Amino acid sequence: MKTTPTYSGVAMPRAGQSRSFDPVLFAIAALAAFLMFYNLGHRPLWQDEAETAALAVNALEQGVPTVFDGVNIISQEERREFNTDDYVWRWSPWIQIYMSAAGIALGGKNAFANRMLFALCGFFCVLLTYYLIQRHFGDRNWARLSALMLTLSVPFLLFARQGRYYSLGTLLVLCVLFAFLSNWQKRWFPVAIMAVALGLLFHANYLLLLSFAPPLLVAAMIVYWHDLNWKRILIVFLGASCLVIPGILLYRVGRQSGMFNVLLVPENAMLYFADLVMFMIPFPIAIALLWRWRKTLLLKLPTDPAERFTLFCALIILGNLIILAIFPQRFHRYLVHLYPLCAFILAWICTRLWSFERFSAVVLTVLLLFTNWVYLLPMEKLKIINRPWQNDMRMLTSVNFPLKLYLTELTCGYPDVNAQLAKFFNDNAKPWQTILAEYGDLPLQFYTPFRVIGGLQGAIPANESPDWVVRRRIVRVNRDRVLFGARAFSNTLDLAHDYELVKTAIADDEFGNRADPAYHVFLPLEDPMATIEIYRKKDEVNQ
Repeated sequence: MKTTPTYSGVAMPRAGQSRSFDPVLFAIAALAAFLMFYNLGHRPLWQDEAETAALAVNALEQGVPTVFDGVNIISQEERREFNTDDYVWRWSPWIQIYMSAAGIALGGKNAFANRMLFALCGFFCVLLTYYLIQRHFGDRNWARLSALMLTLSVPFLLFARQGRYYSLGTLLVLCVLFAFLSNWQKRWFPVAIMAVALGLLFHANYLLLLSFAPPLLVAAMIVYWHDLNWKRILIVFLGASCLVIPGILLYRVGRQSGMFNVLLVPENAMLYFADLVMFMIPFPIAIALLWRWRKTLLLKLPTDPAERFTLFCALIILGNLIILAIFPQRFHRYLVHLYPLCAFILAWICTRLWSFERFSAVVLTVLLLFTNWVYLLPMEKLKIINRPWQNDMRMLTSVNFPLKLYLTELTCGYPDVNAQLAKFFNDNAKPWQTILAEYGDLPLQFYTPFRVIGGLQGAIPANESPDWVVRRRIVRVNRDRVLFGARAFSNTLDLAHDYELVKTAIADDEFGNRADPAYHVFLPLEDPMATIEIYRKKDEVNQ
C-alpha cells in the first residue's frame, strides 16, 4: 500500500483509502460484540463490582454516591472512604459510578445493565485500535491484526466485561494516542481531545493518569523529540489540570498516599513484570525487541514510522510498570489500559515477520491468538513463574487455550459463589435479620434486602448480635497485618453454643467473577472443595 509521509514521520494513507469499507473489520467487530456482550450478566457482580454498583444505586436515589442507604455501609477500606457527617464517597473517582448508574437506570438493577456501558467502551476500544493504525499508518493488515489481537485477548475481555473503569480507561488512552498522531502541532481539535481525555482518565482512576501521562511525555521526548510543540503541550497540561484539580480536592488522594511503602517496590516491580510476560507481551518477544532496539540507548531511532510508533508504545508500557511499582496496591487491573499497546506491538511483529518468513509468521500469529504457550512455556523453563495456580487447567496461569476456557464459561455457565449465597439468604433469611459475612458482603448488599455487616468494613461493635454468620476459608488481614473486623468479631462468638451450622454445597470460591487473569476460574471447582460455613442463630431457628 502506498503512503504519504507527514511532517512527523507518520505514514498517512492516500485519500479515500482509510474510508473504504473493510469486510474484515466488520467480521472482527461482530466477533468482538459477541465475545463482550453474550451472556454479559450470567455471572453476578463480585465484591469490587458490587461496590461500584451499590454506590451507583445510592447515586440514583440521592444524586451523589453515598455509602449509606439507611441500612448498609459500603466500605472495603475500614471506613476510610467517607466522612460520617455526610457519608459521601471520596475514595475513588466517580465517573465509573455514574456510568454504572446510567446502565442501571436504563436496564434495571442487574449485572447486565451495570456492565453494559463498560462493555460498550471495550467494543469501541477494538474499533479505535483498528482505526488508529489504519488512519495514521495506512497499513490495513497491521490494523486488522491489532484489532483481532485485542478482540481475542481473554484477559482484556474479562476486564471489558466488568462493571468498572477498566475499559473506559483503555478507551481514553486510545483517544490520547489517536490525537497525538493527528497533527496536534498545527490543529487545535487534537489538542482539546488530549486535554479532555487525560483529564477524564484521572476521573476514571487517578492511578491510570499518574502512570500513563509521564511515560507518554518521556516516550514522546525520546521518539518524537523534533515534532514536539512545547507551547501546545503546556496547553494540554493546563486543560487537563482544569479537570484534575477539582478531583484532587474531592477524592482522598492525599490520604491514600500515606499507604506508600518503599519496601514493596521491588516486589511490585517483579510481580508487574510477571504479569506483563504471562499475559501481555511474551518474554521471548520482549527480549527480541530489546535486542533490536538496543541502539535506541544511543538515540539511534528506527527510521520506519511504524516501527518508531511500536517503540513509542513499548516505552510507554515500560514507564507504566516503573511508576506503578511505586504504589503499594499492586493489581493487574492497573495494566488493562496497556492491552491495545501490546496488541499494536504483537501485530507489528507478526506483519513484519510475514515479509521475511511467511510460515513462521503464521505459526507465531496462531500461537499468540489462540494459545498462551509463548507466554508461559519459556517462563516455566526459566523457572521464573512460581504460582500456586500454575498447573490448574481451569485458569490462564496454566498452559492451555484461553479462548476455549472463555467460551466454555460463556456457554456452559459457572456456579458462582456470590449467586449461590444471595439465593440462599433470599430463600432462608427473614427481612429484619442481620448477616455477618467475612467476605462477599457487598454482593449480598446488592442482591438481597438484608442488613449485611463485616467484609472489609472495619471493626464491628461488641454489642452486635448477627442472625447469620458466613465464615470463609481465607483469613484476611489488613495492611497492618491485623485481622479484619469480621473475622476478629466472629472469633468472639460462641458458634458451637449459640449458632447452628447449616450444611450447604456452596463451594468456597475465594472471589467469584474476579477478572484478574491470575485469579479467574473458568470451570467449576472439583471435589473435594471446602464449602462455605453458614451459621444460623439458634433462637431464630424456632421462630
